[in-house]
Amino acid sequence: MSAPVRPRTAEPAPAAGRSAPPGPSAEEVRVKLVDWLAEAVLTPDADPDAPLRDLGVDSLDLIRTARRVESAFGVRVQLRELFTPGLTTAGLAGIVAERAALRGATEAVPPGTAHDPVVLTPSQEQAWEEQTGERSQWNQALLFTTRPDVDPERFAEAVRRLVAGHASLRLAVEERPARRPRQQASALDTDGPAATALGPVLDTVDVRALSDADLTAAVTLRCAAEQLSLDPHAGRVARFVRFDAGPSRPGRLLIVVHQLAIDMVSWSVLLADLEEVYTALEEGRSDVWPTEGTSYPEWARALAAHARTPEAQEQAQWWTDVARTPAALPPDRPVADARAVNTAASAATHREEFPAELTARLHAVARAHRAHPGDLVLHALGEVLAERLGEPAVRVDVLRHGREETIGDTQLARTTGWFTTTVPVRLDLAPGAPAERLARTVGHLAALPGGGVGHGALARHGRPRIAAALRAAPPGNVSFDFEGDDADALPLGTLLPDIAPEPVGDITAPHWTRPHPVEVIATTDDGALRVEWWYSTALYGETTVRALATRHREALTALLHALTGSDAAWAVPFGSS
Repeated sequence: MSAPVRPRTAEPAPAAGRSAPPGPSAEEVRVKLVDWLAEAVLTPDADPDAPLRDLGVDSLDLIRTARRVESAFGVRVQLRELFTPGLTTAGLAGIVAERAALRGATEAVPPGTAHDPVVLTPSQEQAWEEQTGERSQWNQALLFTTRPDVDPERFAEAVRRLVAGHASLRLAVEERPARRPRQQASALDTDGPAATALGPVLDTVDVRALSDADLTAAVTLRCAAEQLSLDPHAGRVARFVRFDAGPSRPGRLLIVVHQLAIDMVSWSVLLADLEEVYTALEEGRSDVWPTEGTSYPEWARALAAHARTPEAQEQAQWWTDVARTPAALPPDRPVADARAVNTAASAATHREEFPAELTARLHAVARAHRAHPGDLVLHALGEVLAERLGEPAVRVDVLRHGREETIGDTQLARTTGWFTTTVPVRLDLAPGAPAERLARTVGHLAALPGGGVGHGALARHGRPRIAAALRAAPPGNVSFDFEGDDADALPLGTLLPDIAPEPVGDITAPHWTRPHPVEVIATTDDGALRVEWWYSTALYGETTVRALATRHREALTALLHALTGSDAAWAVPFGSS
C-alpha cells in the first residue's frame, strides 16, 4: 500500500559528502538546532532551552536532526547520544561544535564497494517467509515532477553516485536449499560511463512529442509496467525512470524500490542526496558523493551478532512475558489458513477523521503526560481490544523505525534500507484511573529493551532455545503504526519540485500476503488526526471493523476528556451508546 506524501521544501545545505566550513561556534550550532526542531516539535510557548525530551521530540525527529547535523557541520552524532536524559539544544550544540573543531580526515569505504554475503535482517527474513508466491512485485514507489531543463548526462551521473553511495540499492538475495537466505550488495563501477555502470537501474523515456493528455496516459501505463520490473534474486531492487518532456514543461521521475531495500525514512535520505549531488555536478563540482555511515549489510551483520550477546539474551524473559499476552482478534469468517486468504486482493479500508480541536488536545495531553501522541492513540486501541477480548491485557504489534544505534558502533542517520521493525507490545488495561492506566502504557513503551529491535534479533538469530520460544508465540492479529506529522513529508527541491499527479500503479501483487489481518495506521496531517483501518474482507466484515473504529474513537475521546476535565461537546465517554 502506498502512503500519501506531502512535499516539503528542502532547506539549503552542503551537498552530501562535502565538508562544511570548519569551526562553527556552539551558539551558531544552537541557533540552527532550534530552527530545525521548531519545524516539528516546538510550540510557541515551548522553552527551547528545556531538555529535548520535554519538547516532545520523538525518535524520527532526532534521526532527521542527526542527518542535518552531518550535512551542515560535517560531524556525526549517534542517536543514542541524542536520547541522553537532560540533553538540551545547548548541550547538543556544544557536542557538535567540539567535534567540528576536531574533525579530521576519516577512513571511509569507497562508493560502490561490494559487501560480503550476510543474512537477512529479522524484518526482511520474516517477510520473505510470509511471501510464499512471487516476491518481485512488493515495492515502494513515488512519482515526481522534474524541472524542464534536466541535463540527461548529469542526471545519469547523479543516479550512478546515488546507487554507489547506498548499498541497499545494490542488494541481491540468494536463496539456498535448507539454509536461510542471504543478501549481498554488488559492486558498482564508479569510473566508467554512467550508462554502462547503471545498466538496468536508469531508463529515460522520450515523451516530448506527446500532448499533456497523452503524456499522462503514457506515464501511467509505464508506471504500472515498472512495478513488475524488479527482481531481488537478480539484484534489481531499484529502478529510476525519467520521462523527458522537453525544455518547456515539467517531466517526470519514477523511483521504484523493492520493499527489502527501503523504508519511509530512507526516502528523505535518497531525495536529499539526489538533489545535492545533481546540484553539485551542475555547479561543476565533481568531488561530491553521497555518504552513509553504517551500510545496510553492515547493520544486518551487527544485528545478527547482537542476538548472541549476553546483553541481548538478558532481554529474553521480557519478550517471553510479552509473547504470553493474548493477541488474537477472532475473525468473523474462520478459515483453515488465515494467512492464505489475507492477501492484498482481499484488503479494504475504513477511515476515521478526528476534528482539529481533538487533535490539538491530543498533542497537549501528550506533552502534559510526557508521552508521544501515538502512545495515547495506541492506548485507546488497547482499551478497545481488551474490551472485545474480555482480557485485562492485550498484545499489539507496533511498527517502529528500528534505527537503534544501541547495536554495535553504528551510524544510521544517512543509511538507506528496510529498518522498520514490528515489536510486540503488552498493554495492561487492568482497572484504575485513566491517568494510571495510561502511565502503564507509556511506561511499557519507554522500557522497551533497546527500542525493540532485540525481539526480532533474538527470534531470528538468538540461541536456539530462545529463538524457538519467541517464534512459537501465537501471531498477533492487529498491528499499529503512528506515522505522525512529518512521516509523509519529503525534502523536495529544485530538481524534483513536487509529487506528480499520475498514479504509480499497484506496488504489490494481488497474491501478496499482508503481515496482519487488521492494520491500524494513524497520521496527524494538516492538524487533523486520521486513523485508517486496513483489513482483510476474507476474515472480517465491514460491520465489525466499523464498530471497532467507532469504539476506538470513543475511547480516545473519553481518555482526553478524562485527562483534561473538559466538558467540551465532542467529549463522548467511552462505552456510551
